[in-house]
Amino acid sequence: MKLRNVLGLLMALAMTGTLAGTALAQGQKKLAVGDAAPGMDIEKWVKNSETKIEDGKVYLIEFWATWCGPCIRAMPHLSALQREFADELTVIAVSTEEVEKVSAFVKKQGSKMDMTVAVDRSNATNRAWFEAAGLKGIPASFIVDRKGKIAYIGNPHSDDFEPTLRQVMSGRFDPKLQSQATPILKQARDARKVRNWRLASMHFDEVLALDPAVFASAGLDHYEMLLVDMDSKDAAATYGRTELMNKHFASDAGALQMLAEKVAGDPKIDVAKRDMELALESAQAARRLAGEKDAQALATEANIRYLRGETTQAVDLQKQAYFNASPKNKAEYKRMLATYQEAGERASISSSRKP
Repeated sequence: MKLRNVLGLLMALAMTGTLAGTALAQGQKKLAVGDAAPGMDIEKWVKNSETKIEDGKVYLIEFWATWCGPCIRAMPHLSALQREFADELTVIAVSTEEVEKVSAFVKKQGSKMDMTVAVDRSNATNRAWFEAAGLKGIPASFIVDRKGKIAYIGNPHSDDFEPTLRQVMSGRFDPKLQSQATPILKQARDARKVRNWRLASMHFDEVLALDPAVFASAGLDHYEMLLVDMDSKDAAATYGRTELMNKHFASDAGALQMLAEKVAGDPKIDVAKRDMELALESAQAARRLAGEKDAQALATEANIRYLRGETTQAVDLQKQAYFNASPKNKAEYKRMLATYQEAGERASISSSRKP
């Protein structure tokens, strides 16, 4: 065969291989919300023990690096979420850097990285998650629900990150509805940023109407906008009672607890603007729905009573919550009980000193 023909054949084969590779790449399905979570191939578990993704638990897989400023800024918040949800959530921070570098960095951070930390093996986990999802930059978060399905892919600093995580933790996440609601929520938040209250309200209500249980947080965001952004205490009170407590959340104990905690304890809401009557009414409605032996409902009302300065009632309710709590949660309930008892003692001493 002539040299020209040989070269032509080689070029043709090379071109065929390139096209075949391109076609294969294009044919591969992009990792998306609703897909089964991939596995992990870890070289070294730097902090905490080896972990596998199993059904019945929620996981947050965080891709990060020691040189990434936004990654580091996210760590205290992710650590707080890990502590808040304790045994129900496992946060796993995965780096592709050298083991020695990651180990030294994590040791220096201490409680700021109060989570499981791992070093990837030959970039395998990064390829299976980060690259498969088509992501380009870190930090990058993947939330995996209790069925082993991906519920969120994105940035831990995004507006929808924490609401989605809380939805998943409370069993209020629906991938299909979430996909439908995501663009509407973005429109609501964009309108809120430019102070287009009418449009923002319309979109928040549109999302809430899809499913009040799944999108309870949209109702809470609408309430917050009315009270904090628009500085309309009356409008917020009316919306909170009429639209949320007595309509959308009327048969949902969990959502009523969320409303009570939002109204009474959200740091975004100035203390002087907090509608503590609405908070108590919501907490009591939640307890009626959940039953007198529901530890979380009891603890929610106890916390509202504490924030209202009603420490005697708070202590009584928290004692009931502690008694009815599951063994794994008793330590946290006991800690809060001690807080309320100490506050009650201080109030008693202060009262006795008054002339």
